[in-house]
Amino acid sequence: MIVSKRSLKMIQAGVLALVAGAWVSGPLLAQDSKPAMAQNPAQEKPAKKSKAALSDQPKPMLPESAIGPRNGPLIEWGDPFLGTGRLHDPLVLPTGAVWSPSLWIFGSYRAALQTVDHEARESHVEAVHRLDLTANLQLSGTERIVLGVTPLHDGGDFSRYVFEGAADQEGGHSATGAHVSTFFAEFEIAELFPGIDRKDQYPLDIGFALGRQKIEFQDTFLVNDTMDSIGIVKNNLLLSGMSNARITFLYAWDEIHRGNNVEDDHAKLYGLFTSYDLADTSIDADVIYVDSSDDIAAKHYGDSIHMGISAAQRIGLWNTELRLLASQGLDTDNAAANDGVVLYLETSTSFPGAPHIFYANGFVGEGQFTSASRASTAGGPMGRTGLLFSSANLGAYGAPLNNRGQDAIGTAIGYQMFFGLKKRLTFEIGGVADTGNNKTGGFGFATRYSRKLSRHFILNLGGYVVENENSSGTGYGLRSELEVKF
Repeated sequence: MIVSKRSLKMIQAGVLALVAGAWVSGPLLAQDSKPAMAQNPAQEKPAKKSKAALSDQPKPMLPESAIGPRNGPLIEWGDPFLGTGRLHDPLVLPTGAVWSPSLWIFGSYRAALQTVDHEARESHVEAVHRLDLTANLQLSGTERIVLGVTPLHDGGDFSRYVFEGAADQEGGHSATGAHVSTFFAEFEIAELFPGIDRKDQYPLDIGFALGRQKIEFQDTFLVNDTMDSIGIVKNNLLLSGMSNARITFLYAWDEIHRGNNVEDDHAKLYGLFTSYDLADTSIDADVIYVDSSDDIAAKHYGDSIHMGISAAQRIGLWNTELRLLASQGLDTDNAAANDGVVLYLETSTSFPGAPHIFYANGFVGEGQFTSASRASTAGGPMGRTGLLFSSANLGAYGAPLNNRGQDAIGTAIGYQMFFGLKKRLTFEIGGVADTGNNKTGGFGFATRYSRKLSRHFILNLGGYVVENENSSGTGYGLRSELEVKF
């Protein structure tokens, strides 16, 4: 497959924008930080102390009575999670590693009543719930074994009751079972075998994780899936001009869902991911190769290459993130592996005197960009753009607007208000324009309200109104959700 001239121009423009963003942030910040030089040294005044400066005076520790009771997990054994007091006597392994085993079992339960009514997708009214349980065996600060189960849902199949919908879906549906969603172990060589480098002079801070684990790269744009995989990471690489650099290699062999959210049981995924922390920006550069047979009828979607580069920085009062993504299908073009480029920009800021956040995000997609791997409930890669592009990850309440980013230009502008520590309200407007004559455009308005009811209970309310190009008339969605964390 050959990348089009238009895609190449987008890649070139995106790279130039990334470089410019990283370069501009430095001079802008430098201009703000340069002290004004007095013409007469005798008249030079002491610099005014910044409001953000830390105090030179130490503060005493707060008593436990001032902190309040601890929110412990459902079950805990060993040292309490975020507890105080004396620690248990540790175990010293023959390798020299020091372990203090603690078992923490925690999770969340979500139950929602939700409805969708517009022709862009099948109208329905449903009550749906999910339960996520996690057992974390913490051996030390860097070693642990994690097991997660989802007894009420399996991937995108949820236990629910459909009051109104398709005739073959109305009524109750159970997806209960012992579904293992997570099972992995992670360790660090330097901590597991401290005896081989007692003076800490060799670069042995190499971590690895093996098993079924949640994998996210490029803020879920490139990878957002739970896969059977092994990851090896080298931290604290000291390169010229950087405070830190990190490199990760990933190999996945099972539970790989391709860019269309469908599992490809022949796929193998190889990824190389790097991160660089500079003085004024942080850069991520990633490349992934997916190997599979070319048999679309059998849900084997062929080979593909996926790349991403991003730069995150603060420019003045604005948090900014610029991202360039590209994919190339190497066999038959299909919905899971295809050719395309996406340029994404994310900005946000807060205002003096108010704890609220204003954000404006957008993307431009040329061609049929596809992620390397996306879980069955993850939706499209542009979900991070805003409320109108993200799904609830619960039941059939999907994204109001098309979030694939293929031959499209999209934007979301929102205002998030915080009322103390317990309440949050967000308003958003946005739209997506179809540039490929696929009738996937639309625009709309969305809102979300979250309120903490008690130490463990959270109420979430949300809704949207949209006008989609592939439907006649205005559509809407409404939902109420009770979330329990334990």
